[in-house]
Amino acid sequence: MAVEVNSLKVVEGTGGLKPLTAGDRAEIVRALRGDQLLHTAKYPDIRFVSTHISGSPDAFALHGDLSIVGRTRPITVDCTMIGARRVQGSAIVALSRWGIGPYSVFIGALKLADEVGVEFETELVPTEAGMP
Repeated sequence: MAVEVNSLKVVEGTGGLKPLTAGDRAEIVRALRGDQLLHTAKYPDIRFVSTHISGSPDAFALHGDLSIVGRTRPITVDCTMIGARRVQGSAIVALSRWGIGPYSVFIGALKLADEVGVEFETELVPTEAGMP
């Protein structure tokens, strides 16, 4: 799976002094896409390659390698099938494992935690080898 960094969105934030505003979310997205965090110009996408699958056909874990900013680390993604061809998944990504430092603005009033929850939903598409 490859995800374009410019397609990432901030949906919510927790643990702060106040709820995230639309402006706060936009500021975090600007930082994600810029040279402060994910260096989009040099690393335009984030890639995950599964190496092992465990669980059942309806609820499973994908074990594999996640590549962010040119560094690859192992990670597990928890997945659930939605219907016959859609997959919903989630993982906790500790940014420091990929060498991504802490981010904060407004004298620390707005900061990005080291552990970030990532959620996705995608449709399975047939490959040349057939449909998984």
